Amino acid sequence: MTMNVPTELDGAKVLKHTPNDASKKLSLMFFEEKGGSTTEVAITALAIAQYEEDNTYYLFMCDKDWTIQDDQQLETIEEAEAWAEKNFDVSEKDWN
Repeated sequence: MTMNVPTELDGAKVLKHTPNDASKKLSLMFFEEKGGSTTEVAITALAIAQYEEDNTYYLFMCDKDWTIQDDQQLETIEEAEAWAEKNFDVSEKDWN
């Protein structure tokens, strides 16, 4: 099941994104909670976004609800796409 793509994430305008399909995990993130337990979160979508008046771009790693779990700041959209390809095996055809 795919969700509607937000036009903004964390106040940044979404310029490109991959489909967000909860059945297709791009990666898993693990967060250690107080008390030592661990929470596992599936990364199911990526988005390239830009904040107003910022010359850099952010690659947001999102869960099934488009909640940002992590980000990477990059100089260009092409760098963001290359970083996603290297780290998440996302190709040019995967971007919308």
